[in-house]
Amino acid sequence: MSLNLVRPTGFVASLVTVFCGLGQSASAESFSFFHEHVLGTSLEIQVEATNTQSADIAEQRILAEIDRLAKIFSTYQSDSEFSRWQNSFETEIPVSPELGEVLAASAAWQEESHGALNPAVEKLSQLWKQGEALQSVPTDVDLSQAVAAIQTPQWHLDPIAGTATRLARGPLSLNALAKGDILDRACSVARKTPGVQEALVCLGGDLRVSGNLARPVHVVDPANDAVNASPMATIHVHERGLATSGGYRRGVRIQGQWYSHILDPRTGRSVDHVASATVVAATARDADALATIFSVLSPAETEQFAAARPDVEYLLITRDGKKISSPGWSKLEQPGVFPPTASAQTQLAEADGRSKPESTTEPQFLELVVNFQLARPEDSQYRRPYVAIWLEDSDETTVKTALLWVQTKQPGPRWHRDLLRWYRNDAVRRVTDKRDLIGTISGATRGPGKYKAVFDGKDDTGNPLPPGKYTLFIEVAREHGTYQLIRQPLTLGNEPMVETKLKSNVEIESATYEYRRAAARKPDGK
Repeated sequence: MSLNLVRPTGFVASLVTVFCGLGQSASAESFSFFHEHVLGTSLEIQVEATNTQSADIAEQRILAEIDRLAKIFSTYQSDSEFSRWQNSFETEIPVSPELGEVLAASAAWQEESHGALNPAVEKLSQLWKQGEALQSVPTDVDLSQAVAAIQTPQWHLDPIAGTATRLARGPLSLNALAKGDILDRACSVARKTPGVQEALVCLGGDLRVSGNLARPVHVVDPANDAVNASPMATIHVHERGLATSGGYRRGVRIQGQWYSHILDPRTGRSVDHVASATVVAATARDADALATIFSVLSPAETEQFAAARPDVEYLLITRDGKKISSPGWSKLEQPGVFPPTASAQTQLAEADGRSKPESTTEPQFLELVVNFQLARPEDSQYRRPYVAIWLEDSDETTVKTALLWVQTKQPGPRWHRDLLRWYRNDAVRRVTDKRDLIGTISGATRGPGKYKAVFDGKDDTGNPLPPGKYTLFIEVAREHGTYQLIRQPLTLGNEPMVETKLKSNVEIESATYEYRRAAARKPDGK
């Protein structure tokens, strides 16, 4: 799984292919923090702490630790320790314990996986990116030469002297382990904060939990990665790491054909037989490495590889949608429904003064897809704004809330009253005070601030929406920032509409909507 390791400069969104949550403690409260543009993706922090001050200190310690480690591992910072060491050649260089440990772990996993994980795969990635620029698939000769070049030893470690020597000049990447290592260390510093009892740190869909975390983690369907889509599975994670890898969000398009960014270092070719690989392991670093390895291996090879590691569980979703899991995966699974459970739907209907009639009529709606990208303020380490995306009917009644990011309880500096238009619907508010419409998502790493929400043709009670006139709203309120509202009238029925741009503003860098049949989803997650 790849990662853009950059200085954490923003608040990251809490959505990705797995949803996470905190359990409750008698002497502590739950606190959540969300940031964008942290290591090139989104960051979610959840802690249980005895007071607000302890939670705020834990948040700042996590951000500082991520910042510190980015200066070690980043391939995008020319002055990072890894970048400076990588530019050396045949020279014994002292390295930090952190870099030495990740280099040693990378070499070990490369050997154990028989080359399915290889830090020198970056040479192949560059070859495929060049192919996209030229709109030409790399030739067999080019791939063979690149594969041969990355099979040679890339470095030599001297653990006694604490040094590492570069043995080749090709580009390297530690992305398959570095993000997991950062998660482990960031979670550790949070737990050492006085007053903090439990912690969860989630970076771009991968996470580490420490303490008595009891709420579910939802594994996202790679064929429908909208932030409000139903998950493929629900599990509980305790004192372990979790990572998801998949090529459905990132890759290259050459002459109309999509190629996953996941490459087999043994052949040089893009692989997509596994659409998504989710791994639970003792550490986030191990889970990170294994998610990449299991995306490359065949399901049969993965089964054999994992069988020798009793602390590892996995869920594979193949290209054709088949679910393949380890024998112990079922022990982690818990029943769950997302979006709202039947009981929550009933509460919403009652609060709105409506009953939920039985209906066997097929919905006449198609699928309304909203893609949006949050703007990036200049200030560093900013928190994600509150966002609501919903539909109102011709009577200005909220009929479907697709996305809601809010602080629904104190402690917290602001909460959903700041979403002025959405909040005015008392019936919706009373129900969402009691539950989250959107949980934490973890899956294949997405770009920072980029999200998708889907309206499935049903209202908030689960009933089909009739064709007619509606208004799409995107509302954003940022702490110490601005309030913005996008309003788009729509007539929705049986006729599709092509992707259309919405007017941007200082909080929404870009936004589009498309009205289409659900089967029209594309392999690159659009």
